[in-house]
Amino acid sequence: MFFGDPYRFAIFAECIPDWNPPSGSFYNGLFYYSIDGNFFPQDLRTATLCVDVNTLLDPANALYTPPINAEVFAMPAPDAFKYLYSLTWPESTAEEEYPEGDPVYRADTENISESGASVFAVSDGKMVRILAARTQRLVQKKDSDRYEWVDKKALNIAEITLASSEIAAILDKIKNYYSSLTPLPE
Repeated sequence: MFFGDPYRFAIFAECIPDWNPPSGSFYNGLFYYSIDGNFFPQDLRTATLCVDVNTLLDPANALYTPPINAEVFAMPAPDAFKYLYSLTWPESTAEEEYPEGDPVYRADTENISESGASVFAVSDGKMVRILAARTQRLVQKKDSDRYEWVDKKALNIAEITLASSEIAAILDKIKNYYSSLTPLPE
């Protein structure tokens, strides 16, 4: 079920009963963001809905509590995305091999981030700007049956700007939908 307008911003969440364990201990299904008509993740993935919904509705998620930064909000999309990405996942240096990033602008969920995509949200106090791109892809290693994540060089950044109240309404509908799921039959 779509919550919002998929041509602008929407979240698609759907419990698929046939994908769930007989115990009814959790719900599997589909969970996607649609940002300016672009889907994240871009491929078909099974989502554990309690994980994605709880991450989305966590006050630490930038869609739930949009951080205010007028300077980043006003940047051109490539510059804003690059800045937010490097703030969240800083590069290793000789002095610090594993630098700690700042997740305050992260707006993705596990199903989305595990697909190689990054989603950020930033506010100017009234509006929220959402930026997303697939930053990595899974490729097979040469002469091997193993796969590895590699960074994408050229990013196709999807973006949309919405009123904070519009995002809050979508999140409220997601919360109500998830709360309405009844325990699965045993």
